[in-house]
Amino acid sequence: MIVKSPYVNKEFNLPDEKLPDAARFAMKCPFTGKRIVFEKQDGQFVVSAGEAAGSHTPPAQQAAPQEAQPALKLPQVEPDIYAPGTKVAFLFLEAGWLEAARSFFQGKGYAVSTASDELEAIAKLRLNNYDVVMVEDSAKSKQLRGEICSWHGSKRRGVNFILVGGQGRSNDPQAAFFEGSNSYLAASDEAQARDLLEGALTGYNMHYQLLETAKKQVEG
Repeated sequence: MIVKSPYVNKEFNLPDEKLPDAARFAMKCPFTGKRIVFEKQDGQFVVSAGEAAGSHTPPAQQAAPQEAQPALKLPQVEPDIYAPGTKVAFLFLEAGWLEAARSFFQGKGYAVSTASDELEAIAKLRLNNYDVVMVEDSAKSKQLRGEICSWHGSKRRGVNFILVGGQGRSNDPQAAFFEGSNSYLAASDEAQARDLLEGALTGYNMHYQLLETAKKQVEG
C-alpha cells in the first residue's frame, strides 16, 4: 500500500501483509515523525481526514500539504566494489551496536559498508544495492529513514531493513510495522546482538520465502 504523507509531498510504502486486522490504527510519518491515523473504508485503509494532521479541524479548513522539500545536497561517493555474489550489510549505528553488528555480519560472510554522516549514508544507499540496511533510530538518521521508507516495490522487498532504537522491545512486530522496518531491536539489548541479528535474518528469509511460494502457487 502506497501512502502519501499529509505533511510533505512524499510517499512511502506500507507492506499489505503487515497491515493490522483493525478498523483503525496510527503510526509515525517517516519523514516528519508526526502522527498519521488510518481508518478502514470499504475494506481499504485510508488516511483519516480529521486526525492525520493531529487535529479535529474539518478537512476544508486544514492547511494544505507542504510543497516538496529542496533536493538534498549529497556528497559525491564512490561505489562500493565487492566480488560478484557478495552479500553486503550497510550499517549506520552508534559505536556499541556498530561493532557488534559488524562482527556478526562479517562472521556470516557479508561485506560491511558504513558512512560517516547521514548525507553520506543517503548518497551510498542511492548509489549501491545492499542486502541488509541497519540503522539507529535517532535524530541523526531521520532523513535516512525517510529515504528507506520511500522505496517502493521490489527495491524495498529486496532489503532487510533492521532498526535499532528505544521505542519498543526487541522483535516487537508492532514497533517494526510503525517504523516501516522488517525488524525492530531495542538499543538496550546490545549484549544479545548476535542472537537478535540471527533472528532478524531468519525471519526475513522465511517471510519472503513464504511470499515467493504463495506467488508461484497463484501463478501456477
